[in-house]
Amino acid sequence: MPFSIFSKIVFLFVISITSFAAFSYYFIRSQIDHENFQTQIRHQQFITTINQVLADKSNRYSAEVYLHELGFQEITQQELREILSKQQGSRIENDENPLAHIIKVGNKIFISLKSQGDTVLYKEIQKTSYRNYYFAISVGAFLITMIFIFMLQGFVPINELRKKVHLFSNGEMDIECKLEQQDEIGDLALAFDNAIKKIKGMNESRILFLRAIMHELRTPIAKGMIVAEMVDNSVQKERLITTFKRLNALIEQFARIEQLSSKNYKITKEMFLMDRLLEHVKNMLLLEHGSTCIVASLPNYTFETDFELFSLVIKNLLDNALKYSPDRQVKLEVSGKDLSISNRGEPLKEDLMHYFKPYFHHENPSEAHGFGLGMYIIKSALDTLELRLSYAYKDERNIFTIHGCILQEFGPLFSKVPKRGAKV
Repeated sequence: MPFSIFSKIVFLFVISITSFAAFSYYFIRSQIDHENFQTQIRHQQFITTINQVLADKSNRYSAEVYLHELGFQEITQQELREILSKQQGSRIENDENPLAHIIKVGNKIFISLKSQGDTVLYKEIQKTSYRNYYFAISVGAFLITMIFIFMLQGFVPINELRKKVHLFSNGEMDIECKLEQQDEIGDLALAFDNAIKKIKGMNESRILFLRAIMHELRTPIAKGMIVAEMVDNSVQKERLITTFKRLNALIEQFARIEQLSSKNYKITKEMFLMDRLLEHVKNMLLLEHGSTCIVASLPNYTFETDFELFSLVIKNLLDNALKYSPDRQVKLEVSGKDLSISNRGEPLKEDLMHYFKPYFHHENPSEAHGFGLGMYIIKSALDTLELRLSYAYKDERNIFTIHGCILQEFGPLFSKVPKRGAKV
């Protein structure tokens, strides 16, 4: 993550240590230049005194004693040859009296004595020590590094907390986020851990409540279907059985809707054909065999998605279309990879996005028999399947189109399509 907290701290550390190193370098450099300048002035004063002493050529010994007292020492012959070899490109400052002068080679300053054809160089034994400066710089760099490490240790738990938050967002409930550190991050982790426990408890209570309701509802439905089988009148018997089947299907859909709303639905993709889909949807709508309500001739189109969830989408779209169609007919068409469901009727009075709200109702109560929870279910299911729904009104028909749901324009033979429940 290029803009993570860790990367920002590292960037801040690099800037800090680089700035500190640059400041330290130029500070030491300025101190060295200043000391060299002071040394050069001091040496010039020594040269003036020595030249006065050497005015009497027999007084060279006194000049040497004077230099030793000032803390100078004669260099070796090897050092002398090296310095004289560099003297041509070095800076030389001569006094009027050539018997003693200064030779500067790089940052080193020497005093040269000439007497009776001999040249002797003296260097100052005592040198300015920059040990304290280097020690202070080392301590400063160490403190900056320790502050950086201390800050990283404080922010390392954030990365662990972030991973657990992602796990929680993906539906993982069995996680623990407590931290030992007693700071704001520790308080945040503790609060998040408490929130997870509360949400987990509420989720378990909700699941238990829904299972209890569905169980209690299934019992009387099962008993009702048994009683319906005992009815002698075949018409009444068929109506009762159809009603109980409808209630049982509604309970199953209710459970699936709950999974969608809680983001706990797990998609199981499989391949199936249009005729199988329509047959299943007709059973969900409790339409009689041979019904002409649905106009479609698309048996060879192939889908690859979650069969039950996609069937729920088609069922709700067809249900809404039949409710709002004056001729009680709905038409299914395919264009490329898109599946369209259309019916005759008045256009939608609101934008499509308004109908995606849960429990949406028309302003006119007499029209409030549809588009309540149905469109919300359709939108939630298509989002889970990563499909898109659009709406258009053309030639006095409401057209709802699911984009990109067709796997092949002309699917394989039915025998080559995996059976229901087969995963691909």
